[in-house]
Amino acid sequence: MTIAIIGAGVAGLSAARELRANGIDVRLFDKSRGVSGRMSTRYAGAWEFDHGAQYLTVQDEDFRAEIDRTIEAGSCAPWAARALYLKTGELSSDTGRDRYVGTPRMNSLPKFWAEGLNIELSRRVSKVTRGETWTLEFEDGSVETGFDGVISTLPPAQAQLVLPDDFKQMETVKSAEMNVCFTLMIGLNAPVDPGWDTLRVKDLPIDWISMNHAKPGRSQDVGTVVVTSEPDWSNTHQDADREWVQDVMLKSASALIGMPLQDSPHLALHRWLYASNKTSPDVDCLIGDGIVACGDWCLGGRVQGAWLSGRAAARVFV
Repeated sequence: MTIAIIGAGVAGLSAARELRANGIDVRLFDKSRGVSGRMSTRYAGAWEFDHGAQYLTVQDEDFRAEIDRTIEAGSCAPWAARALYLKTGELSSDTGRDRYVGTPRMNSLPKFWAEGLNIELSRRVSKVTRGETWTLEFEDGSVETGFDGVISTLPPAQAQLVLPDDFKQMETVKSAEMNVCFTLMIGLNAPVDPGWDTLRVKDLPIDWISMNHAKPGRSQDVGTVVVTSEPDWSNTHQDADREWVQDVMLKSASALIGMPLQDSPHLALHRWLYASNKTSPDVDCLIGDGIVACGDWCLGGRVQGAWLSGRAAARVFV
């Protein structure tokens, strides 16, 4: 048996590792130049930004065992961040579950999970069809065929375009929605310390600021600040002028950090079209006849959801 997996983010890597552990051949295809999906890192000269997932938390015991394994391997570490929450002008502790990050950067964790897997990058799947076996058609006109099953880890809006029209879970895929998110990356000549490592905020165009350089294993030679936009604001302004979006986010971040950031030596803005869940089917995965759709969006979002959903999709074929 050979299974094709579309996407080499956390869900795809989790599915691939589970299949391989059960003696099943796997081929992964991803449109990007590297693995990681939204657990990604942006490089710009001396600066490195975790511009996707900021951290992960653990509830599931199997996932906890996996994270413990990655910590032992040096690809992950706990992050005891000084976390604050600003709401209605009042600061309080931003409490919650223990946080973990990839080390020395967020994409170190998916890179660890990708070791030894058969992954083909820069290959965007445009259509999945079925004859005697499953066939993947690619944007560049190439074709790969002979698969006994397919696992899609695409966000729902992309999955609608790629999966067969007769996929029996298509209506559930169509009902799932995801929020847009803008990530502003600010590079400084030296680290800054506003008295906190992360700040969650309410009722502003932004909802999160991270002193990225405060994470374990990050360079202390420069300062790296990551700012993410509030979901409703992002959805409303997803097609707005990027310079305007950046300026709005910069003004909010400057006021909260207490220093002007407009003239920082490095500024970059990234738009994630499929960043977090707006609506979710809240199931492990969506099972069809020989094809399965999965991803963090199936289980309400977050890294743990992606890992569990990918594993569940793999077990359909085991």
